[in-house]
Amino acid sequence: MSIVVNNLSLSIANKQICSNLNIEFSAGEFWAILGVNGVGKSTLLRQLINCETSHNIQIDDQPLNEYRLHRKLLAQKTGLLLQEYEYNFPCSVLEAALIGRHPHMTNWQWETENDLKIANNSLQQTELDELKERNLNTLSGGEKRRLNIATLLTQDPDYFLLDEPTNHLDLKSQIKILRLLKNKFTRENKTGVMVIHDANLAYQYCDKTLLLFGDGQWAAGDTKDMITTTNLNRIYDCTFQIINHDNTSFFMPDHA
Repeated sequence: MSIVVNNLSLSIANKQICSNLNIEFSAGEFWAILGVNGVGKSTLLRQLINCETSHNIQIDDQPLNEYRLHRKLLAQKTGLLLQEYEYNFPCSVLEAALIGRHPHMTNWQWETENDLKIANNSLQQTELDELKERNLNTLSGGEKRRLNIATLLTQDPDYFLLDEPTNHLDLKSQIKILRLLKNKFTRENKTGVMVIHDANLAYQYCDKTLLLFGDGQWAAGDTKDMITTTNLNRIYDCTFQIINHDNTSFFMPDHA
């Protein structure tokens, strides 16, 4: 089980995102994608499930473009967490979470007891179970973000494509959510690919990291080899120092 990218060159608005990208996102791995704003992280993430244009990507040994006629199967295999969501209809938190079961249902099928069990478990994992009868429009930004993640957990794909999952979350919630995802990927042999801006969180929770430097240049490998002061200096065009404390490393930008 893996998403394999072969010699992918991707650009948008005359900006080169990556040139000849070769990478494999394998089962059980948690990946981070790091780069400055506008470098193309989100565009690359969405390209991993864009079966209309991608001829250089395979999911479980099947070319991505062949999923055009099997979009429900693609939705069972892959789930995308967007940066932002707009809820334009009134529903409860539980009803919103149950949307994640739609790829697993036949046409006109109602949710089963098992679907409800999965959704309730996802809400419990994201600490929303006591809010499940609330109208989602009454939630705070952080609660809505946890609901987005609960919906994806309810979908339960093999590949979690996460665009800034820590958006709107306080520090405690960021740690809880990343720990939850990390444990799920390891325990259930699933794959996570996450766009994130916090290099320290990526360093703590991700096994692998893809760096986008701009102008199509990239580097990928083990997180401990990728997230270094040299690479962070290059990405963000400022000087970083490493702080080692209690067997843990932190990266801090210099104020000067």
